[in-house]
Amino acid sequence: MRLRALIAAAVPVAVLTAVLITATPAAAHDALASANPAADSTVAGDLDQITLTYSEPPLAALESGIIISVVDPDDEEVTTGQITVDGSTLTKPITITTPGSYTVTWRSVSVDGHPISGSYQFTSTGSTPSPTPSASTAQETITPTAAASSAATPAASGAESAPSNSAGIWVLAGLTALFIAAVVGILLITRRRPKAPE
Repeated sequence: MRLRALIAAAVPVAVLTAVLITATPAAAHDALASANPAADSTVAGDLDQITLTYSEPPLAALESGIIISVVDPDDEEVTTGQITVDGSTLTKPITITTPGSYTVTWRSVSVDGHPISGSYQFTSTGSTPSPTPSASTAQETITPTAAASSAATPAASGAESAPSNSAGIWVLAGLTALFIAAVVGILLITRRRPKAPE
């Protein structure tokens, strides 16, 4: 009876152990926890990198098997440079210029040595255009020039009027000299005239 009781107790334990051992490798597979840009999101054209974060850091011995690829609507690769691994976060530079749907394809190596991979899409609005100067800005640029021109005008007028004032002074001096000469001449003539006899 005791033997049968021991066998009855050991069978469930053995079954449970077998189930746990079988399930452990599957549970050890890593997964993509988050991404930037995220799947089905819309991003601006100034995005300069893609970031993928996994549930566990990739297997360090097999980092050469890690891949991050992003292609534009024309199926052209837009990632550049090398992948940077920081714990469970992977980053790779990206250059986006064309608006449209982009496809991300990734592959990593789980801590249990099994490769994991996947893909998703996001949408970009394309490169951000440079701002054009507004009409008010152009007006502000022109206004100081006009003010400078108007400020220069009185100076020029003053320069032109200076010779006119100078000539008037010389004319007045000449008339004064003539008047003095006339007075002196009259006085001299009056003194030289002989007195009338008494």
